[in-house]
Amino acid sequence: MSSTPETPPTGPDRTAPGPVPPGAGAQPPAQVDAEGKTFERPHPLTPLIRGWVVLVAILVAVGRELVPDGDGESWLTDLAGSLQWVLLAVAGVFLVAAAAGFVTWRFTRFVIDDEELRIETGVLTRRSKKIPFQRLQSIDVTQPLAARIFGLAELKLEAGAGDSGASLRYLGRARATRLRDYLVQRATGEQSSIAEEGPQASAWTDLSSADEVLVRLSPRQLVLGFLLSLDFLLPAVALVVGLVVTGVLGVIFFALGGIIPLGIALLTTVSMYLVSQFNYTLSRSGRGLRISRGLTSLTSQSVPVDRIQGLSIGQPATWKALGLYRVRMDVLGHTSSGEDGNQQSGAKSSLLFPVATEEQVRTALAAIMPEVDLAAIELHPSPRGAAWLRPWNWWTLRHGWDERVVVTRRGWLYAITEVVPHAKTQSVRLTQGPLQRALGLATVNVDTTPGPVNLAIVHVDPEHARRTALSQLDRMRAARATAAPGSAAGPVLRQPAEADEPDPRAPQAPSPPGEPTR
Repeated sequence: MSSTPETPPTGPDRTAPGPVPPGAGAQPPAQVDAEGKTFERPHPLTPLIRGWVVLVAILVAVGRELVPDGDGESWLTDLAGSLQWVLLAVAGVFLVAAAAGFVTWRFTRFVIDDEELRIETGVLTRRSKKIPFQRLQSIDVTQPLAARIFGLAELKLEAGAGDSGASLRYLGRARATRLRDYLVQRATGEQSSIAEEGPQASAWTDLSSADEVLVRLSPRQLVLGFLLSLDFLLPAVALVVGLVVTGVLGVIFFALGGIIPLGIALLTTVSMYLVSQFNYTLSRSGRGLRISRGLTSLTSQSVPVDRIQGLSIGQPATWKALGLYRVRMDVLGHTSSGEDGNQQSGAKSSLLFPVATEEQVRTALAAIMPEVDLAAIELHPSPRGAAWLRPWNWWTLRHGWDERVVVTRRGWLYAITEVVPHAKTQSVRLTQGPLQRALGLATVNVDTTPGPVNLAIVHVDPEHARRTALSQLDRMRAARATAAPGSAAGPVLRQPAEADEPDPRAPQAPSPPGEPTR
């Protein structure tokens, strides 16, 4: 079944700027160096926020020790009745963490102007990192709970594979979102100026009046999708079976030591999932897509569309009756990826949708690859000989392509459809193992940047595999020459001044058609 995308609720306009939290406007004074560059420092409240995070971690550790475990052994046992020593120790660690944060803040400065992006750090050893605008792959704004209370945010920059990226922790929220919008424009090739003012984003949703909301997932949809996912159903079934078996045998009291922690773990998983994915919104901002989510901590991930290298659309068997899907994406330059919706809010995510209807998937696909119609692509099955190597799902193996993308489909317990634009192909491999050779089969691998999408045309006739591999190289050349830049089906945009500079991350132009890599 399919349904239309969730429409934003009516009521107060949450994209309008809200009241400024205390301390949010107290930006540190800028510095001008000998070259006339204007340097800034993170917000003065940064040491306090970092010390608060350490304090919370200490309180959690102390709380665990205070819970009796039955063996009477605890490093706090000797301090029972001397709570003041515990409080003094906690305060001391907090002060040390705040002092370390102050030193880091004092020796961190950055410059972001029309010419460069540079971050300088280090106390004893100074490090200066300059990131070219065209190297930026994604720019994220994260607001942990403590920082959000004070109107602060962290700006995270991904600069490509092999690069650890950089972050500015913390800036005023308005300053962080303004820099984010400017850097996204420069990353997509727009020649904008840092002095240009744009609409201010909402503190609640990180959306401005210029952003177009494409899909918003309702709490009901998130809960339903999670409760029907295998991640929840398998441990839930184990818990129910444990209760039934121990109840029948009359030993349920002795099994509580294992049943209660499992139940608590299930409740914790559900609550963490809902808190991290609450108000999940996909919007279009300029030439990029923005994913914002989170209840207590707000995370906003901005990805230029032309950096998206492929999509993986999954459907567990338990979601099939409801027509629900999970969508992941390969993004150029991502050094780490979250494979599920239960990640930390600040972690880099490959998740486009934790759960979505068929119509919502079509909406996202139209924004990423507007000229692609997956339903119109004819898919061809693998031969019956594949049953010897994949007896559990050989009949589900399908592959096909059109002038824009190559598509594969496999699986029934967890059906996966993978889509890779021809222009994003980095290499094509033809492989044939010993068993495949004996059965007269081969596999064609279409490689992109590392990520959740691993497209392979599995167990097909060797001659068909060879023709497919060679023709895929031709389709790649044609797509790069004709596809419109700025979409996932086209080449990555480059700034005019840097168009002639080689990009070491980009795949080299393939040689004339010949044997693919074996």
